[in-house]
Amino acid sequence: MPTRAFLVFFAPLLFGASTLHAQAIIAQSSGLANPDQVIDFGANVLPNFTPVTTQFAGITVSHASYFTISSSNNLVGGFLTNDFSGAPDTLRIQFAAPISDLSFVYHQVGSGSPSHFRALLGGVVVDSFSNTSDQFQPNNYFGFKNRVFDELQLDFVIDFNLDTLAFNLAGPTVASFCTSSTTSNGCSPAMSGVGTPSASAASGFTLSANSVEGQRVGLIFYGVDNSNWTPLPWLTGSTSFLCVKPPTQRTTAQSSGGTAGACNGVLSIDWNVFVAANPGSLGAPFQAGDRVFAQGWFRDPGAPKTTNLSNGLEFVLAP
Repeated sequence: MPTRAFLVFFAPLLFGASTLHAQAIIAQSSGLANPDQVIDFGANVLPNFTPVTTQFAGITVSHASYFTISSSNNLVGGFLTNDFSGAPDTLRIQFAAPISDLSFVYHQVGSGSPSHFRALLGGVVVDSFSNTSDQFQPNNYFGFKNRVFDELQLDFVIDFNLDTLAFNLAGPTVASFCTSSTTSNGCSPAMSGVGTPSASAASGFTLSANSVEGQRVGLIFYGVDNSNWTPLPWLTGSTSFLCVKPPTQRTTAQSSGGTAGACNGVLSIDWNVFVAANPGSLGAPFQAGDRVFAQGWFRDPGAPKTTNLSNGLEFVLAP
């Protein structure tokens, strides 16, 4: 009976939904609003047709040269253009740290076939699209949103102009957020992650809620979209906050172990194993660059709602 009551009580919070998908920026009239960083390539920074590699902080460029004009259809000052070194006609821009959003001005000079845009993380393509445009249309902003990646590859046609790289940094791969509860016995449970969260590996990333009260039934649950979410009080008078935006997915119920009345209990699960064994779970199949938000839940009979929550842990999936 205790297990049955536990499942019925928690079920309204946990149900499936599709993951938050990346958004391609294709032929838009403007780029990112308030980005973390913008590389506009200055004006007359280098002599025209100087090969560009590492001259601009934060990026490494292949198959491009520098050029300067006053302004032309959203090109302002200096910009990247073809280095005319021959095939393959692929521009590569590698970022010094993973980014989560990118926009840029792009002129497709040869319009006989599409340009192909790819976002990569660790050498693996995580998003892509194709588009045919020209150098005269004003809606010439392109890029990716809501996708963690560290490299842009662009197969261009004959020649190209590219300017105003605007991007947001992805931040740490694993990071805690939100506020933990204070339990009936004065514990403050905290989430942690050890290993590598992966979209393909069948094991190797352990999620833990530490400093849980001993000998409590609990579990770890997760969500895949925390956009526009403000943590909610678990119940009036409770010290817990729901840090993860519903819908959420619960993992397997377990005992925290430890000593009753002490703060040495732990809820722990290899998240990679869980997803591999449950291909129908929330967010699956995952892709590299996806974000996941996890939190611990456990029984606390002396607390409002007879339960409490840990803080939250956000992590970004590697390939």
